[in-house]
Amino acid sequence: MRPNVLIIDDEHNFREFLGEALETEGYGVQYASTGRMGLASARKHPPRFILLDQNLPDGSGLDLLPQLQRQRIHTSVIVITAYAEFGSAVDAVKAGAFHYLSKPLDFGRLLEILSSASSASDRSEEHESSAALAAMIGESPAMMDLKARVRRIARGPAESILVHGESGTGKELVAQALHQMSDRADGRLVSVNCAALTETLLMSELFGHERGAFTDAREQRKGVFEAAQGGTLFLDEVGEMGPRSQAALLRALEQRVIRRVGGTVDVPIDIRVVAATNRDLSVLVANGSFREDLYYRLNVVDIQVPPLRARGDDVLLLARHFSETLAQRYREQVRSITPDAAARLREYSWPGNVRELRNYVERGYAATTMTTILAGELGSGTRVLPLNNTIASSYSPGTSFQQAKQEVVDAFERSFLESALLRAGGNVTQAAADAGLIRQVLQRLVRRHGIDPDDYRH
Repeated sequence: MRPNVLIIDDEHNFREFLGEALETEGYGVQYASTGRMGLASARKHPPRFILLDQNLPDGSGLDLLPQLQRQRIHTSVIVITAYAEFGSAVDAVKAGAFHYLSKPLDFGRLLEILSSASSASDRSEEHESSAALAAMIGESPAMMDLKARVRRIARGPAESILVHGESGTGKELVAQALHQMSDRADGRLVSVNCAALTETLLMSELFGHERGAFTDAREQRKGVFEAAQGGTLFLDEVGEMGPRSQAALLRALEQRVIRRVGGTVDVPIDIRVVAATNRDLSVLVANGSFREDLYYRLNVVDIQVPPLRARGDDVLLLARHFSETLAQRYREQVRSITPDAAARLREYSWPGNVRELRNYVERGYAATTMTTILAGELGSGTRVLPLNNTIASSYSPGTSFQQAKQEVVDAFERSFLESALLRAGGNVTQAAADAGLIRQVLQRLVRRHGIDPDDYRH
């Protein structure tokens, strides 16, 4: 079956005759006799093509073109009229029509135009997909499956999408592709890290606040829900949200309205929400720390991002990509990867995923002037990020035992903290929990070693 065609024309006989002829050619056909009915039909079942009569009972058919664009109904419109005037043809094309035909209709010419419009649309969609997915580097079966799923879901009607995967796998890149290939691409993509803010600050960041809502709220402020109107809101680390913000998010998703902190007026929203997490939300639901109703509302459709260890030779493609990018930054030649190093890169489990690989390659550029990436730089093969060099160094005469011991301890602490933050994607709360430390203790250690958790966010 070929794509659907919506015929909007008030002449019953012409409409029926044209519809039957198109069905004979294999097209699916919808009908409407007024502009209002046509717009409603296009909203409910978006057609690939619209054959639009210029003169309709409720106004000019050309008035429908900007309405279709505002409502993001992407279709090729062919304007048909009994009044063949050059001025009308120019107006139709300027308003966004793909082509213009006059009555009596040349059906053969119409079929040619439909074929041409279909080819142009396919080329446009293919180009948009290629550009949007370019940042998702990888040719492994796991990545090809991921790209196909992202492409399919991006153009679908789902208003809530859950992206899950380990820290550092590239969930934000998935969110960007979902936005760029959607019918909301003309709108903004706004991102919020839910783990980076206290619940009070997160509520204000998401929903905005009214003047006087709390101390220092000196003026009204719109939140990211309003900033993302017509576009996409990316909620990273959504599993870290507290109960108050979870309840407010659920209301926003169900009722499609938000209320600013301290406000009494509901503000309608028109956005797609992409939520990401590196935690198993079903486990959080089971232990009572995440709302079950919110979980099902977010998980309308889901996308699983594969870990780097499941992507085969993609690790080499990524390493070369990072090497080329860093060579430009450091203004030096691109470093090659020795066969031994390539084997080690494939064998290593990469618990920090793509972020860990990028950090590793960057360390090599920052710390050495070698022209190749060597296997020796990868350590033992069981960890990529080596301990501080002072551990392996020989101590000079006169170095006390306590001084040497402190250097070893400092190097161990720094390496351990970096690995914990890599696995947690820079989430201090999760890194502390994984390490069996109180959050404040880990924060104190991080500050003492001059580590910035934001450097480890994916």
